[in-house]
Amino acid sequence: MSAPLTPTDVFTPNDFPRHTYVSRSANPPFEGRLRNALAIPKEVISISGPSKSGKTVLIERVVDADNLITVSGSEIYSADALWDRVLDWMGAPSSRTNASSSATTSGRSGQIGGSLSLPFGAFTGKASASAQGGNTTTEGITSTQDRRGMAQVQEEIGDSSFCVLVDDFHYIATELQVEIGRQIKTAAERGIRIIVASVPHRSDDVVRSNSELRGRTQNIDIGFWDNCELLEIAKLGFRALNMHLSDAVLKELAENSCGSPQLMQRICLNLSVSLGVVAAYEATRYVADNEINLRNALLTTSTSCDYKTLLTTMHGGPKTRGMERNKYDFIDGSRGDVYRCILLAIRQDPPLMDLPYSVLMERVRSVCIEEAPMGRGVTEACGQISEFATKDRTVEFDTDADVETFHISDPYWLFYLRCSPKMEELAKDHHAGH
Repeated sequence: MSAPLTPTDVFTPNDFPRHTYVSRSANPPFEGRLRNALAIPKEVISISGPSKSGKTVLIERVVDADNLITVSGSEIYSADALWDRVLDWMGAPSSRTNASSSATTSGRSGQIGGSLSLPFGAFTGKASASAQGGNTTTEGITSTQDRRGMAQVQEEIGDSSFCVLVDDFHYIATELQVEIGRQIKTAAERGIRIIVASVPHRSDDVVRSNSELRGRTQNIDIGFWDNCELLEIAKLGFRALNMHLSDAVLKELAENSCGSPQLMQRICLNLSVSLGVVAAYEATRYVADNEINLRNALLTTSTSCDYKTLLTTMHGGPKTRGMERNKYDFIDGSRGDVYRCILLAIRQDPPLMDLPYSVLMERVRSVCIEEAPMGRGVTEACGQISEFATKDRTVEFDTDADVETFHISDPYWLFYLRCSPKMEELAKDHHAGH
């Protein structure tokens, strides 16, 4: 997802990830909205969108990469950590030693040399020296100054074109978000440009962390990509390769991309490789549907998003204490408990990133042959599955919403669940164990 091609470019399948940037069909365009928001001083910009949906790429299209200071929420463990990460990016030393010297001649002293910044650790304390051949002596006094957090950042980049991006704000511990919210508000008032990025269902975390940010935040929700937008990526790339694929195949590619432009690009790359394409054809190649092994391209793509450990944990559920869980028969021929049932339900077509309670229960019933888990058992299991993903919040069962909803923050997790052979392997493991 980078700059458009020029006529002199030689396009290869490997160029799909780098040269198929598509400006989305939002009105007004997201690029223009972000550019306008950055022109308003002393406001915080909040960009929400799913993982791998192009939030960072959008920001880099508007903010020069050399002026973008990115700090991940997962790196912020204390109130001061945000500014420490920014100062790390600037290459600021953890402390600075200042030295001043004076000269004394015949009982009179005068300042010479002014103050001097020395490399960290050069020397500390007090030093003196005598000038040879005269009565002049010099004395040096040093002092060490630690980093000064936000104040130092303000001095360096306040009212400038530099911009601090706090990525994955939702990764910051909830109890810490309040203090970080206060500091972000103060930083914006002092001329430090701030962008906060988060997943859609946590897009208001920064405002909830500090109610005074209400009315001082520009919100841009880029959401998941729809199939029409994803199709443009494939059309652009295959056109550059001089390849023509049927609309039916392109539609399947978009459908399986789970709303992620990155996944669309990678699937197109792997499909091209499987067709033996090494560079753009001189004349248009019409690819017949029976030449395409889409299942193999999807399977290959799933190896780039390995969630086997997390999926295995979710599939097994928490350890039982003596009482076995109820077992159900499923339409894929397997048999398992409520945890397998939920994963099979989420796996169904079409891929959905948000499953409200009613939709989830409808799918649960659809994957069961006869008896199906009841509502309370499903919601409790969803909560436990969410707990397994607490570290990176790949998925989250939101019980605070008006309607209990199973959110999928990472399209790669859903893609792995749908397109890897792991669920079949887990069914065999379960059968062998019994």
